[in-house]
Amino acid sequence: MARSRLVTPVSLVKARVLLANGFASMTAYRAEIIIWMLSGTLALVMMLIWMAQASRAAGGEIGGYNGQDFASYFLSVWVTGQLLVAWVAWELDFQIRQGTLSPQLLRPLDPLWVHYFHHLAERIVRLPFMVLLVALFAWLTGAHFSSNPLDYLIFLVLAMVGFTMRFLWEYCTGLLAFWMESSTALSELNWLLYAALGGFFAPLSFYPPLVQDIARWTPFPYMVGLPAQLLAGKATLAQASWGLLVLAGWTVAFWLLRAWMWRSGLRRYGAVGA
Repeated sequence: MARSRLVTPVSLVKARVLLANGFASMTAYRAEIIIWMLSGTLALVMMLIWMAQASRAAGGEIGGYNGQDFASYFLSVWVTGQLLVAWVAWELDFQIRQGTLSPQLLRPLDPLWVHYFHHLAERIVRLPFMVLLVALFAWLTGAHFSSNPLDYLIFLVLAMVGFTMRFLWEYCTGLLAFWMESSTALSELNWLLYAALGGFFAPLSFYPPLVQDIARWTPFPYMVGLPAQLLAGKATLAQASWGLLVLAGWTVAFWLLRAWMWRSGLRRYGAVGA
């Protein structure tokens, strides 16, 4: 036992405690989590719309997608979107404006990790309900998914990096409360960009070429659309690898931005006596 304690890094011990604490906290909100899941059904609504359009189109296809392809894509988008949910901007905005951030600054741990592991714990609580809903909708719509186990492994990696990227992006948005009355006003704009360029409304290939070119310079298609297409069997491993590299680059950029905003924001926070 003593040897185990010596070889276990402190950061892993803290991570395990934070994850366990977050899981215990999130299980108390099981009903709310199901309601949050059901309220995030944009992809499922778009699935029904595109399936109806495909059934009326000549040859039963639009842009190479038939009804089952649309079902597979949008169900995959829904799953990916559920794994990338982040609400940290709202929590940070409240804590900074109300001054409840101050007690957290006394702890020997960056508050970022508390939020991060609470988000991860919420995914664990959410997962069984997601599997049930996907199985139900796949049975109802005839959706089909990739048969290559490697696709699922890479999907999980993409989803994990995509979640980290979105978490940091929302964290930076929340830190704007150091300088703004309410940083959450930007969250609506964040979501619109995320949904539109991420592929919630349609696969990126359905957009005008100019929009596709712009979107490829952003992280959004690689956060949602690419993992979804991989799961639906419409993306290659080479495309997934390139997307992973792009996402990793954006994640590093937002990590550095977050570090700068945190230091600058704390100086301002302390200057006003909070």
